[in-house]
Amino acid sequence: MKRLLVGVVCVLGWILMAPLWANDLASERALVAQLQEPHRILLMRHAAAPGIGDPAGFELEDCSTQRNLSAAGREQAREIGERLRAAGLDAIRVFAGPWCRNADTARLLGYGEPQILGALGSIFRTNESDRERWMRAWHAHLAAEVARDAGPAVYVTHRANVMGLSGRSLGAGDMLVVQLDADGRARPVTD
Repeated sequence: MKRLLVGVVCVLGWILMAPLWANDLASERALVAQLQEPHRILLMRHAAAPGIGDPAGFELEDCSTQRNLSAAGREQAREIGERLRAAGLDAIRVFAGPWCRNADTARLLGYGEPQILGALGSIFRTNESDRERWMRAWHAHLAAEVARDAGPAVYVTHRANVMGLSGRSLGAGDMLVVQLDADGRARPVTD
């Protein structure tokens, strides 16, 4: 009787969760389809990392001094990569900011070693001139990508950076497809 009850609960759980997984897969398929258009990239906020900002005195070269991905964040990043591959995104160029939580998220997506891009460094709690300098560097990089028609890529960075480029705020592990113009400016194409 106990086995029957466990079996019924498992089947009911699968039946209830299947539509949710199908909806996720449908939204990932739509996202992957949007990436096939010229000059589009995928912006992604790093996966779950408890807290806000970084501790005082953190060092960029020392992950132990930074706010890092939680176990749930590591699993979240792996699952996102699996869902993207299930939706048909077999290969994509991956860029990440130099913060450990960005690079770790990018690696855990499972598309190989990310290219670390200083322009994706956190602009949270920085002064205006640093923010402008980082955004100019990012726009210059993106403009060069458009000029050479480099194809789709994912950029793993911070919420503040995504907002600075797209005007949109993303939660941990959220993604947004943007259309790039010739000077590296971005316009969101997904909600």
